Amino acid sequence: MLGLRTGDPRDPHRAPPRPPVAAGSRAVALWLAATLVTLGTVAALSAQALGHHLVLRTDEEIEKYRGVQLSEAAGVPGPNGRPALDRSCLILVLDSTGRVTGRYAGAPGMPSFPSLAPARLAALAARGHPVGIGGTYRALVVRPPGPAPDRDRTYVVIARSMADAHQAVTRLLQAEAAASLVLLAAVACGARWLGGRAARQRLDAERRLREFLAAAGHELRNPLTTISGYAQLARVGHPSSERMREEAFGRMSTEVERMTSLIDELVLLSELDLGRSLRVRYVDLAELCRAAVTAARDCHPEHPVRLLVAPGEHTVAGDPLRLHQVVANLLANARTHTPPGTTTTLGLGTEDDHRVIEVTDDGPGVPDALRARIFDRFVRGEGAGGGGSTGSGLGLSIVAAIAAAHGGTVTLEPSDRGAWFRVRLPAGP
Repeated sequence: MLGLRTGDPRDPHRAPPRPPVAAGSRAVALWLAATLVTLGTVAALSAQALGHHLVLRTDEEIEKYRGVQLSEAAGVPGPNGRPALDRSCLILVLDSTGRVTGRYAGAPGMPSFPSLAPARLAALAARGHPVGIGGTYRALVVRPPGPAPDRDRTYVVIARSMADAHQAVTRLLQAEAAASLVLLAAVACGARWLGGRAARQRLDAERRLREFLAAAGHELRNPLTTISGYAQLARVGHPSSERMREEAFGRMSTEVERMTSLIDELVLLSELDLGRSLRVRYVDLAELCRAAVTAARDCHPEHPVRLLVAPGEHTVAGDPLRLHQVVANLLANARTHTPPGTTTTLGLGTEDDHRVIEVTDDGPGVPDALRARIFDRFVRGEGAGGGGSTGSGLGLSIVAAIAAAHGGTVTLEPSDRGAWFRVRLPAGP
């Protein structure tokens, strides 16, 4: 019993293909999630850094009041030049039980200072550096100067309010949040545009694939239909039909050759699209062009071909068979679309570290309607006699694919008369 292959579109259990719109939405969501994580991390780190800086600065301000006299704390500078209290500073005098016996504030209405137990007071005094208390103050607990009995029964708390620091951190976070909203909107628009472009590219690729398959099927169907018709004609068994059978076999052979050539061209294009490696070696383009011109003159003497090679070296690193195919296809294209007697010129030179191959003719030229898509597959112009299209329509697309595989380009240049094709290939090292 034959089963369906994995991925067969006829399989009822096969998951439906994901639409490009859904893929674009997922891309936008991923971009937004990554941006949110990045912005959150940056905001947290910056707020932490600012808070740490403000804590260090607050501790430095507290240390200025270490050993301050109470007269100075009340706002009267002492002889040692220590500063008076500023608006964020608070000095408390506490007895051994933690009761406040003196309060000196830099500004009225400052937040109440948390009560401290005797054991906590002793521990903070032993530390000797400012610490955070209650999340509202940074404070340093010291013993006051003076005789030992009084000093042991009294504590001085030098504190600074952290309200301004908290407000600064809050303003920073608010500014970062506002900037993040703008950045998120920009990222969302950019991600949506990128997702839409990817979806459009995918749809365009699918459309071109369908068109290519339809054109390839049409091109293959024509010779198969011809072969089928002549095969039926060849089956006629009457002796008088011998000549007709021979003609039918000849036409079938011709159509088989045509179909084989078409399949070979399709396989070549597929290999180039897949990036199959070329057989790269040093190629002398001057020698290659001479061989191509000689072959064209011998096989088609009714179409004169001139060869112009500029002085100098003309080597490149590439596949000699494919590069010969580039030149041969361009000469064949000129021969096919120009009447007998039309002169074709093959030129070779160097320009900006690139080898340049030019094929020009003095024929009717390329119609304006075909210029934009002249290198597309299965695009064909009329023959020299104007009696319909000729060839498979793959010759110039093969030229473009081979040039691209070698890191080069091929263009159709504007010309007052005839066609002018220009191939640029990177010069060999």
